[in-house]
Amino acid sequence: MSRRVIRRWELTGSLVAQAPLHIGGLDAGPAQLVQARDGAGRPLLPGTALAGVIQSALRADGVPDHRLWGLPPERDGTGGEASWVRVDDACAVGTPYVEVRDHVSIDRVHGVAARGHLFSREVLAAGTRFAFRMVVDAPAGADAATAEDLVGAVAARLRGPGISVGAAVTRGLGLVRLTDAVLRESDLVSRAGMLAALRTGGEPVDLPAADPDEVPPGVLRFVVPWRPHGPLAVQVSSDGDVVSAFPLTGHDGEHTRLELPGSSIKGVLRSHAERIARTVTGACTPEKFLDQMRADGLGPVAALFGTAAARDGDDPTLPAGRRGALRVATCVSTAALPTAQWEAVRLLQRRLADTVDHDGAEPPGDDGSDPPGDDGPQRTADQVRAALGTLQRAVDELNDSVDGIRFTIAHHVAVDRWTGGAAESLLFATVQPHATDAGAWQPITLDLAVDRLDQDPTTTSAHATASADDDRRAALALLLLVLRDLCDGWIGFGHGTTRGSGGVRVDPAAVTLRAGPRSGWCTTLDGRSLADMLTDDEVTAPLTAAWQATARRTAARLATAGGHA
Repeated sequence: MSRRVIRRWELTGSLVAQAPLHIGGLDAGPAQLVQARDGAGRPLLPGTALAGVIQSALRADGVPDHRLWGLPPERDGTGGEASWVRVDDACAVGTPYVEVRDHVSIDRVHGVAARGHLFSREVLAAGTRFAFRMVVDAPAGADAATAEDLVGAVAARLRGPGISVGAAVTRGLGLVRLTDAVLRESDLVSRAGMLAALRTGGEPVDLPAADPDEVPPGVLRFVVPWRPHGPLAVQVSSDGDVVSAFPLTGHDGEHTRLELPGSSIKGVLRSHAERIARTVTGACTPEKFLDQMRADGLGPVAALFGTAAARDGDDPTLPAGRRGALRVATCVSTAALPTAQWEAVRLLQRRLADTVDHDGAEPPGDDGSDPPGDDGPQRTADQVRAALGTLQRAVDELNDSVDGIRFTIAHHVAVDRWTGGAAESLLFATVQPHATDAGAWQPITLDLAVDRLDQDPTTTSAHATASADDDRRAALALLLLVLRDLCDGWIGFGHGTTRGSGGVRVDPAAVTLRAGPRSGWCTTLDGRSLADMLTDDEVTAPLTAAWQATARRTAARLATAGGHA
């Protein structure tokens, strides 16, 4: 292929993961969903994924598609044009930290893990750096300024709000941002320009300052400062009899921080939104988990949180799955833990568990019975007690090294309903973090893509009478109801929310809204607080009317179809 190029722009830099990241691969690994890697075993962001996400992000920003991205062939297979934009695979720099995380879905009927929906995936830690390179050519006979504008828009997006790439991008994964960006321009027509391009790679072009806190176009952002009442953590199981669980932490470059995944936050918010919608409309909760996640008839829930896709063997008339308009960022503690010391505590737990399981055990008799005078159960209890004391000293040393977080070893026991004493084999301990000071955690960030709040796809044409603005207002009203209940203390996060853990405090006056460009009528909400909005009749009246109208239409349709509880 030979195409005449008159000018070339090359954008390079480091794409830095702002949150954990996963792009699926095919090779077998320690998880069901493994990270994509190149032939040398390095984790990477494929150029195909980056090019698609960048083009979609520019389209959302209002940048029109151009022939530089290529033209598809006609239906008869003729025509078409290859892209003039080239995005290389971005390989990880150095040795990134890769961990395996378990994920589970919660059944709405029983409130426990949904059967068949426990899975694990490899994720790259926040702070992972990828070598980025993108080249944009200006073809002969075209306006070179168009190519320059395109690469400028890409640089502004990558250096500002960034892009989300990979899996679970609406649940806190995949946000990357370009740092150390360098843009070079080359003249490929003249001899002098060609020699300069070969010698130096082109002339450097100044890039304008970028704001990483910029809200993308079409997005209404909710910034929710919060603080826990007491212990709050997403637990990670630990092997052994000393401590059964540790709090989930995430790596951020050289630091380790407590982490509340966006998937946990979004799952809790969705469950509460479904509870509100089903209470108002009388819609019953299906028994099968995937039917629950299709949110049939719950238009605002489907618009905000998305729906499950149909699987093989399902009813072919079921609607296709959709991605929700709400993105929830992963939240981490502001205080950082000394990584080496934290890993030492985890390693000590594993060593102590091995000691409890194996040290000092006398061999059994020839017939498999315990040796004479053996008091194994008592000795094991003594070993556990000694191991807990050793671990407690290590935890105390960790507490002395960290400001804003205090760890405790919490002991739990289940009570036998018959004897009234401790149930056999149900005594256990967990490491609990207490980060209850104001500012101990980063604010929860919710990004609402206003233009994606379209009508419920399950609604038939006979009932499709509401305008698009009414549908968006109904979805926004539902989100505000959820946030109001969060401020009132009805919602908790993490493990043990029904047993004293996970409660949070949120001041509605501190919850602020920021509207990006091209946000439609939501632009008027920019800079306002949740408390201010909830007491402003001019804001709440149209939202309430749209919410009530949507609820009435849904209730009427369900009554006709016999779908009430």
